[in-house]
Amino acid sequence: MNLADDSRIWIFQANRKFSTEEKEIINSKLNNFIADWNAHGAELLADFELPYDQFIVVGVDENQATASGCSIDKLTKLVRELDADYQFDLLNRMLVSYENNEEVLIEKLPTFKQKVKDGEIKNVKVFNNGISSLHDFKQNWLVPLEESWAKTLLN
Repeated sequence: MNLADDSRIWIFQANRKFSTEEKEIINSKLNNFIADWNAHGAELLADFELPYDQFIVVGVDENQATASGCSIDKLTKLVRELDADYQFDLLNRMLVSYENNEEVLIEKLPTFKQKVKDGEIKNVKVFNNGISSLHDFKQNWLVPLEESWAKTLLN
């Protein structure tokens, strides 16, 4: 993402990988969206990525202009439209994603917690989709289970 490290980001995870066709559509819709995205008439300097072909990460350099509630609502509307068309479950915060042997896996939060407690999930990296800066995305988005928010679940 070609933005300053202190840029604000939003991460949306899909419940499955995007197909090639879906990626093309998502790229097209996000490119069009970002070209016109503004906050109270001020153009937003924004960019996006589709890491692992399963996440949508959108960033705004708020040194240029701050994303307003209305502009964030427009982003959420676009995400809802993608969800309606493809059932990605992008706004479901009760799903946990983690990486095991370079494969992204998704579990419902209660299932994930139980599997970690039972030792079924270990030696994995966990995605922290709650981070909000590009710097944290680069440094702390995918961390070992022992360093993640889920470390309290370990015996």
